[in-house]
Amino acid sequence: MNIGEYRYELKKTLTEGCSEDSAREITEIIDILLCHHLDIPRNRLYLKLEENVPSTLPANMSDSLGQIAMGVPVQYVMGSCWFYGREIKVGPGVFIPRADTEILAQAAIKAIPKDGCFADICSGSGCISAAVASERPDVRGFALELSRKAIPYTEENLKDLPNVTVKRFDALDTEDYEALVTANGKQFDLVLSNPPYIPTDDISSLDANVLSEPETALDGGEDGLRFYREITRHLPIILSPEGVICYEVGIGQAEDVSAILKAAGFSVAVLRDLHGIDRVVLGKKS
Repeated sequence: MNIGEYRYELKKTLTEGCSEDSAREITEIIDILLCHHLDIPRNRLYLKLEENVPSTLPANMSDSLGQIAMGVPVQYVMGSCWFYGREIKVGPGVFIPRADTEILAQAAIKAIPKDGCFADICSGSGCISAAVASERPDVRGFALELSRKAIPYTEENLKDLPNVTVKRFDALDTEDYEALVTANGKQFDLVLSNPPYIPTDDISSLDANVLSEPETALDGGEDGLRFYREITRHLPIILSPEGVICYEVGIGQAEDVSAILKAAGFSVAVLRDLHGIDRVVLGKKS
């Protein structure tokens, strides 16, 4: 059997009786896993369809598909995903980067001045810091993360970027902000954050694959705004008077986060993602 025939049989078996949307999602997962186990980029899959199925492929695919059926995200199964053109290592205990977050990375890359410094609070996998540091080698920054399970991924994803320092950091602890400024030697030109922003009571209703991710990376408190309030409250400590704050926000949160920043004396701008959803809120002192 060649790879094309094997792929067809898999899709036929797994999509039987599924809705059109579910069948499309399953088809996408099959192709992602095939490329992963064949160790090829997606654009080369069609060039491999006439080749014989490697002996190890069926067992590897069966194991991967079994994990996904149990609710394990496909990114955890593969051990990585792509963000801003870079492969980012992920696994249980670290939040999986989303494509929408590239809007935040892009905003940060544009906002930080030449030879500036940034602080990435709630860094998780370090994907945003990696994007900023690789696109702007003139700048330096700190990738700040509290979770001991996530930090090994942060370090792994930033190991080839000497202009970023990984530091354990509690976004709710004033002493950590003070220690950060001491470590940097001055306040920051840019503070950015994609913090937990799901309201606590909404977490139980999330999709099973999202619930496989660490709850600490999801839970934004009673109204989902706890971290925005706390980080903003601490900005006078870490953000320079001419600096910029960039937040990613959840659906419907841009107005509330803008209000938090305005109350703290910031003028704000809002950026939309590719779906037209308000996704990033930027603030600068009025």
